[in-house]
Amino acid sequence: MSDADKRSTEKGNDFRFSPRPNRAGEIKWHQWDVEAFQEAERHGKLILLSISAVWCHWCHVMDETTYSDPAVIERINRDFIPIRVDSDKRPDINRRYNQGGWPTTAFLVPSGRAIAGLTYAPSEQLTTLLDKLSAVYQHRKNEIDTEAASDGARERMQFRDAVTDSEIDRRTAIELEDSILAEWDRGYGGLGDALKFPSSGPLEFAIARYLETKNPDLRSFVISTLDGMSLGELYDKVEGGFFRYATTRDWSAPHYEKMLSDNAELIYLYLAASIVFDRPDYAEIARGALDYTLRALLDDEQRGFFGSQDADEQYYHRDAAGRAEMETPAVDRTIYTDSNSLMVSTLVLAAHTLDDPDLLVMAERMSDFIWREGFRHGAGICHYIELPEGTPRLWGQPADQVNFLRALVDLYQSTEEPRFLERAVELGKIIKDRYISGPGWIGDVGEIVSDEAGVGVPLEDVPVDVPDLVVNGNCARVLLALDALSPGDDFDEAAKTVVKSLAGKYKSYSHFASVYALAVDLLENGLIEVRVAPDGASEVRKQINEAAASVFSPRKLVRLETLEDYLPSDGDDARPPAVVCTTGKCLPVYSAEELKQTLDSLMVGSGTEERDSA
Repeated sequence: MSDADKRSTEKGNDFRFSPRPNRAGEIKWHQWDVEAFQEAERHGKLILLSISAVWCHWCHVMDETTYSDPAVIERINRDFIPIRVDSDKRPDINRRYNQGGWPTTAFLVPSGRAIAGLTYAPSEQLTTLLDKLSAVYQHRKNEIDTEAASDGARERMQFRDAVTDSEIDRRTAIELEDSILAEWDRGYGGLGDALKFPSSGPLEFAIARYLETKNPDLRSFVISTLDGMSLGELYDKVEGGFFRYATTRDWSAPHYEKMLSDNAELIYLYLAASIVFDRPDYAEIARGALDYTLRALLDDEQRGFFGSQDADEQYYHRDAAGRAEMETPAVDRTIYTDSNSLMVSTLVLAAHTLDDPDLLVMAERMSDFIWREGFRHGAGICHYIELPEGTPRLWGQPADQVNFLRALVDLYQSTEEPRFLERAVELGKIIKDRYISGPGWIGDVGEIVSDEAGVGVPLEDVPVDVPDLVVNGNCARVLLALDALSPGDDFDEAAKTVVKSLAGKYKSYSHFASVYALAVDLLENGLIEVRVAPDGASEVRKQINEAAASVFSPRKLVRLETLEDYLPSDGDDARPPAVVCTTGKCLPVYSAEELKQTLDSLMVGSGTEERDSA
């Protein structure tokens, strides 16, 4: 047996295939590591990169059919160096090589450049492509390698040239509002016709923008979309929880995988909408989806939530009695930092909105576990934690750092526990000093793709990693909040750098720039700070804190404050228990009801004035 065969056999348990019978494991898969690329160069072969996901229906179909075809297995093992990558565990590789969906099959030269690729392919189609590519590469290897290197160099040069130092566009929110409303499906809600995805970023933007402008179209967009998802087939009316997306305009015929990240975002949005639009039914839907995650995805020790539950069309077509007769769809029992951090923030909001303080305790426990097991000083937070051992894996992913920082900031505002602010400041400094790159936006650490152990893979022509506007928008927003909680570390300047670096790019992203637009809005209009005196009367202080938590606004920040900088006017009887401050003014509040009225008054107006003056 060759060294490659031994390595593939030894690591076979690391690969995740369809849970149903298949022969995909007979392919001599390699990990994404240095040895695989060196072997490809040594033997003059192309790399076949398979990017799969445990929740992906068509990935399973390809395992059960195409990758179980003896002719396909024989050709891949003979003519290629096959690498198998899990999309959830290696988002850095998926971002660079995904061909537009899952499963992805990409063909790489040994320097890392992709020269061909496709998504799902039946056996006959893939067999034809395998024969063609192997023959062409065998006869034209030097030419193809040279052309790939030239294309890689040109891409990197174009990427560098595209970096501009643009001024922040004050019309960003207006542009995004117009873009969302232009794409809005007024008949069924959502954006576009089909496929229909939840579009969490545009929904959050629309809620926030409505608070400022009271534009009725924004309200209608949010309500029609939330109603469409919950009344259509995207929401599982038997067990709760949201499926990943619908294939038709009316939110029917969904793909049945359930992702923790999607459910965390949608629970958060339904809770926010229940507050803003006074819709108790939205809170009930959020509670149903939350109960699903607690029942199906929560680790027994409550260390965190698992990543996803498999799509099983036959299972989800049945009612409760029918499902009871079947095996429950498989769950990916991995704790991913980015999606668990989203869930922490959701639990914080849910604890107040649903009056369930146990959810806040759970959020604290999850945060403590991720910090204890997955944080490295100077490096940040890992991407995922393997269970049952609790082994941390893969550092350097920006979404993990940003989402966990937001979770820490949210926890500190709700608990006032110093450890959460201390951790947030340390992580914020790591993001500011290490993750914000030369162009100014946040991206992967380093210029190379790392392997599972964090060891660099020295590839010359790895595709560039274009900026993720969702991650960058959230990065700027949370850094601005952290700067208010812990001034003096230039977190606000780092946020401004991120926003400014993407000012010339956001329009090309259409509604996918919604979260970035929220960051611009926050930078332009400032936070609305609820400063609560720590020495106030305990009962009044508690009521004010609860009222602050029950008001939704992406611009709101709750912080402990001595209030020494607030001087009562001659008409004030006493120093207030809290003040609400925004750019240029602070208003005293003496009760929970007064706090809500003050927050409402400060939210309205900036968006309208911006459009009028444009």
